Amino acid sequence: MSEKLYAQLIATVGADFVSPIADTSGNFAAALASDFYRVVPRTPAEVAEVMTLCARHRVPVHPEGSGRRPSPHSRDRDRVFVSTRRLDQIVQLDETSLLVHAQAGVTGTRLQEILAPRHLTLGDYPPAVLAPSLGGIIAVRTPGKSSARHGFFEDAVVGVSAVLADGRTVHTRVAPRRATGPDLLRALCGSEGTIGFITSAVVRIHRQPEARFASAYVVPSIEAAIAAVYLALREEAAPSGIRIYDLAETAAHFRGMPIVDQVAGKSKNGALMVVGTAGPTDLAACDRDLVASAVSAEGGETADDDAATLWWRRLHHGESTPAAPPTFQAMATPRKLAATYHAVLNAASAAGGAARAHISRFDADGAVAFFSVEREGKPLPADATAPHDVALIELCKRAATDAGGWLPGSRAARLDPYFAALRANLDPLGIMNPGALPE
Repeated sequence: MSEKLYAQLIATVGADFVSPIADTSGNFAAALASDFYRVVPRTPAEVAEVMTLCARHRVPVHPEGSGRRPSPHSRDRDRVFVSTRRLDQIVQLDETSLLVHAQAGVTGTRLQEILAPRHLTLGDYPPAVLAPSLGGIIAVRTPGKSSARHGFFEDAVVGVSAVLADGRTVHTRVAPRRATGPDLLRALCGSEGTIGFITSAVVRIHRQPEARFASAYVVPSIEAAIAAVYLALREEAAPSGIRIYDLAETAAHFRGMPIVDQVAGKSKNGALMVVGTAGPTDLAACDRDLVASAVSAEGGETADDDAATLWWRRLHHGESTPAAPPTFQAMATPRKLAATYHAVLNAASAAGGAARAHISRFDADGAVAFFSVEREGKPLPADATAPHDVALIELCKRAATDAGGWLPGSRAARLDPYFAALRANLDPLGIMNPGALPE
C-alpha cells in the first residue's frame, strides 16, 4: 500500500483503527509486506471517505462484518478490509410502526437482546441466522435465512443506507409504495458487498407472541414428513419453527428418550417432526391443529411433546445438544428435498460411510438439510483434514448438488447478467469486493 493512502486512511479513522492483517500462516512480518489492511470506521461518513480514497488509488475494498472467517483472497494486490465493528448503534426504534433503524455492525443477536425487554422481536429466525452483523445478514448469500412464520429476512428490510464504490451515499426510501424502476434495496440484499457497502438498515420487527406451543409427531418416512410440512403451509399454517429428524438423527439428538423407540417402531424409515407455533393463543392453537391434521393425512401421529420442548430449548435457550455439529448443509426446493436427502445417504453408504440428517428452515422455496457424515460410527467435522475423510465429504456434497440441491454461497446463475450490468454502472473500476461473485 502506498504511504500516501496509508496516511490518508489514518487521518480518516485514526491510527488505532488501521492495521495490517497477518497472512494465513499467522506471519505478521509477511503481512506488513503484503498490503492487506483492516480499517474500522466509526461513522458512515468515515466509510464514505475510506471508499473515496480506495477508489482514487484503485485499491479493492472488502466489507467485513464479524471478522470470524479468514480471508479467502490471494495476496496479488493491495486490499483494504473495511470492518463494520464500530458501526454498532441503534439509530431509531419506532414501537408504533414496528420498525428499527440500526447500523450494519449490530448483530442480529444483540438486536434481539435490545428488543426483548420491550416485548419486541425480529421474528422466529434460527439463532444461527441472527448471529452475524446486520449488514452481513442482509448482504451475504446464505440459504435458509427465513422463517415459516415471518418469511425471508430480506423481506423484513424496508430501507438501507449504503456507500457506493466512488464514495457516494445512497438511502433507499422507506415508504408504503415504491416508484417504478430499479430497486436498489433488493439489489443490495444478497449482493455480497459487490454493489455497495451497507452502513445501516431499517427492519420490520414484531411483538412477542402471547403463546407458544411445541408439538412432536412420528411420521412414516422423510417423504411423508416433507409432504406434511408443505400441506400445512399450503393450508396457511404459519409455524414459528419446524424440524424433521430421520431415525438415526433422532437417536443422536434424543438418546435415551422414548421418542427414539416410537420413531423406530413406526417404520425403519420413520422420522420425527417437531413444530413450534406462536402468536395470539387462538391463532397459535389453530396453527398447531393445522399441522396435526396435515401429519395425520400423511400417515403420522401425535407423539409426546417432551422432544419438541427440548428441541425448542436447545434452539432458542442455549441448552446443549449431545450430537456433534453437522458436517455440511444443503438447500433444496420442496420437489428436490427428499431426492437430495437420499442421494447423500446413498453416496455415503456406497463409499463405506454413513450419513444422517435433520431438515429445517422451511419456507415456500424449500428447506435446508443438515447432514452429519460418519466413518466407522464417528461423525466427521466440517473441517476434516484426513484425505479419505475429505474425499467422503466431497462425494456427499457432490451427490447433493447432482440431485438438485445447492450448497451455501450458491446462487441462481440467471441473475449474473443483471449483477454484472449493475456493477459495471456503479463500480466501473471493479474495486467492490472483487471475487465475491462472478466477474
